[in-house]
Amino acid sequence: MQAAYYETHGNPEVLQLGELPVPELADDEVLVKVAAAGVNPIDRRLRAGELTEYITRTFPVTPGWDLAGRIVKLGAGVSGWNVGDEVVGLAFTWSIQHGTNAEYAPVKAASIAVKPENLSFDQAGALPLVSLTAWQALAEFGNLQAGQTILIQAGAGGLGSVAIPIARHLGAKVYATCSEKNADYVRSRGGDHVIDYQRSDYVSVLGEMEPGGLDMVLESLLSDATTEAAIRLVKPGGTVAFMNNEPPDMPEIEARQIKTEFLHHRPDGDSLAGLMKLYADGTIPAPGLKVLPLDQVRQAHRLSESGHTQGKLVLHIQDL
Repeated sequence: MQAAYYETHGNPEVLQLGELPVPELADDEVLVKVAAAGVNPIDRRLRAGELTEYITRTFPVTPGWDLAGRIVKLGAGVSGWNVGDEVVGLAFTWSIQHGTNAEYAPVKAASIAVKPENLSFDQAGALPLVSLTAWQALAEFGNLQAGQTILIQAGAGGLGSVAIPIARHLGAKVYATCSEKNADYVRSRGGDHVIDYQRSDYVSVLGEMEPGGLDMVLESLLSDATTEAAIRLVKPGGTVAFMNNEPPDMPEIEARQIKTEFLHHRPDGDSLAGLMKLYADGTIPAPGLKVLPLDQVRQAHRLSESGHTQGKLVLHIQDL
């Protein structure tokens, strides 16, 4: 099968395109003929050699966890699915090798859901990781309620593009940061108050607009300044979900009873199915896409590393 892969850690140039064997299936997995695979920051972080203390590698590694495609084979222990079913899924494992940037990919049957008929494969392939991450952070960890306030950093990015409408669906007032060129896009996603971080100090702006503090911050940026600011921006008893790092060592976390954690998405086919229904009926609008063919996987990783993408990056693997 055609696949993108790397045999050593490094910059995007280590990515290759070539033939690899079709992976063998475990009993609890299905084999999916992949039409599209979302590209997420975690993909290039793993390629660069980060997070080895959490996630092991068996080279050559095919990157990618998101997928949309059609089931072509069932593991011996799988029931409830049929060859030919069109699905979306999150093929997450703690030991990576057979990712989704390939013509075929294995995924646990418990981590897939039916692809909505009114979403293209490219649209559906963009959704699993960011949707599960946003829902688990906002609805489950944050218990975000109607009338509450939330700051979503990097509102134009893949996670922000999905987290904003999910927060609005939950009834929250949404503040979001982005650059001026992405402001209209973020408003179209449901951002109530869009802060241009290049022209304004978002901490000062929020201090004026919400002097009592926010109920929640979804912090996806990675710097000491933003990490500590997130803690200071929430009210006593508020919540901060960190997407890329551990919470800072700040005594006020305990003193102000702030709920905070470095969150990691959880593959969950049932939750993903519920989210797909929200996309299917338009309750949550699908994010904007930038779609590249599989042979431009290096460019996809470069764009991800730029930190200035709008919406979701997707690799179109093949037509189905």
